[in-house]
Amino acid sequence: MGKYRGLSVGGSTVLDMRNLRLGASLIGLSLCVLLLLRYLPEPWADDEYFGNSIFSYAVLGLVFYLAVYFFGLPSLEYFRLPRFHYLTLVAVLVASTFVSLEVKGTENPHLDTWVAVGGVLFLLAIGFGEEMFSRAFTFGVLSKFGNLRAIFFSSTLFGLMHLNLYLGTDWDPWEAYWHVVNTASFGVFACALMIVTRSIWMAVLFHGLSDWSIVFDIPGESTAGRQDWGVGVWEGLTVPLGNAGLFIGCALVLMWMDRGSVPMWMYRLALKWKLVTHEHELTA
Repeated sequence: MGKYRGLSVGGSTVLDMRNLRLGASLIGLSLCVLLLLRYLPEPWADDEYFGNSIFSYAVLGLVFYLAVYFFGLPSLEYFRLPRFHYLTLVAVLVASTFVSLEVKGTENPHLDTWVAVGGVLFLLAIGFGEEMFSRAFTFGVLSKFGNLRAIFFSSTLFGLMHLNLYLGTDWDPWEAYWHVVNTASFGVFACALMIVTRSIWMAVLFHGLSDWSIVFDIPGESTAGRQDWGVGVWEGLTVPLGNAGLFIGCALVLMWMDRGSVPMWMYRLALKWKLVTHEHELTA
């Protein structure tokens, strides 16, 4: 018995070391992507129509698509058109609501036709590049630990990846924290959208259109460095929780619907409000 117990401990140690190496590799890879997004694109062409940016994100996406294909990650199953299912329609309606709010919340100035076309291609390139890294590659690598862990950690890395916007003289701790929390929760929903529709291309499209304000908004005056936001610690910590809760809540509901089951607390709530009977609860 001692012999088997020893083997078990040894196997556990080896597994822990593998997980540690995997985590360190993902963190290192995320740092490389962060630096890549920080310092690219170089001005090799006229960027009036977003040419440099489109090229950089397209290359980023292609590199990680090839990595997914080369390593045969489980996320390859999502490289397909969305499935024909009522849940796809539900997920698209929810995603469309988020996109609609984003579009309506921007100034949407009239742009030259080719600038607008280049802007749309740029947005799609952002969606392609970042989704290939965060959903296709990172989620694919982590999916062996289960969908929930893979969603959480890949989305967290996705949020931290946006710290590249606040490096150096642009550092602002509150704004960086708000951005990371919002983008991480956005990543949770994008991952749920991919899983429910069975298509990563829905996440790419949703991601691109959700960045609408990057191109189609009038930039306001911004000051580099730390700003005096006039918020206390508690207020600052809770600022992004509303949006984060909305994204994560919608993601959880979609995932539960996809599993074909509803959590017990939902049944209890429905029972409390007399939306179901005791018999329905028991049969469920």
